[in-house]
Amino acid sequence: MKLTGKMEQWIESRLWHLKIDNGTITIRQIVSELTSLFGISLSPGSQKQLEAEIGKIRSRIYKRHKRWLRHRAQWASTLGVPEKMIQRWFRAGWIDPGNPKTIHRLAGIIFERDYYHRFLEPKGADNKIPEDPEISITGM
Repeated sequence: MKLTGKMEQWIESRLWHLKIDNGTITIRQIVSELTSLFGISLSPGSQKQLEAEIGKIRSRIYKRHKRWLRHRAQWASTLGVPEKMIQRWFRAGWIDPGNPKTIHRLAGIIFERDYYHRFLEPKGADNKIPEDPEISITGM
């Protein structure tokens, strides 16, 4: 059986969220969920073919998860936050692993927050005036 776009997206999403949450599921469970959700009946031959397709999708998800773990550690060290925080931001939808601009935006937000607390907040940590007053990151 050839997977349609919606079926493939559903399988990828299901496997990805399980992988992120450290959950497990067998290929047969996915097949049974898929048949009940999309209302399809399978012959033994098409079920074997479907299981093979799900296996390919599972290996893609495994590779994506390994890449995500590498990036998560790198982003945590870049932003100076714990990896747990990166995980929370990802689940909240603030980080898209395929779009590095989201990390740059978060870095900007963190920098602005730290900059405000350090220089602009009344009775801040340093009460220093920034060296270049022409540059304003707050947009004022």
